[in-house]
Amino acid sequence: MSHRFDECYQEDAVLTDGTRIHMRLVRADDKALMREAWDRVSSESRYRRFLCAKSALSDAELRYLTELDNENHVAIGASWRRDGVEQAIGVARFIRLRDRPGAAEPAIVVTDDAQGRGLGRLLLTRLAAAAIERGVERFVCDVLASNDAMRALLHELAPGAVEHAEGGVLSVEMPLAEVAEALEPAASSDSPLRRLLRLFAEGALRLRETLTKL
Repeated sequence: MSHRFDECYQEDAVLTDGTRIHMRLVRADDKALMREAWDRVSSESRYRRFLCAKSALSDAELRYLTELDNENHVAIGASWRRDGVEQAIGVARFIRLRDRPGAAEPAIVVTDDAQGRGLGRLLLTRLAAAAIERGVERFVCDVLASNDAMRALLHELAPGAVEHAEGGVLSVEMPLAEVAEALEPAASSDSPLRRLLRLFAEGALRLRETLTKL
């Protein structure tokens, strides 16, 4: 089945501050780009993302993050050009749950020097569209059971969200159709979506597998 977001997908866009960027699917030959981008992620952001001090990405992690099947593991990367050189500035990915093909876990990261320009929202918009065309019906996020504010935010974004308890962690399932509806451009600066994106950037929402937390 053909997809809009396939290996041929290319898109130029302008961020809220006028910065021009380019988006496409992540490829196997993007390892050097991703490694360089990692150097522009602050130690604080790295710690929030991995819950430990992490100075570099291993070769195995880079393979996992770039050698994708584009059906069950899809990643959309964004880049800009600085002094004629391409730099990766963000990536949004989803990983389909092995035992539930209609559900997937999302993750978004934006390098520190590209934050605050609307890139996270743009990437999430494209990620949701790519997931829908591949038959994904729900995004699944893990949240601490004690984090009432986060739980309330997720339900505000997706009123049809369902929670499943797993010890002290709740797996929150959000209908993707509701998430996509919340991505409309009219969303205000204090909308549930904007607040959710800030939490994604801060590492407050993480995937279960360490390698997918980039």
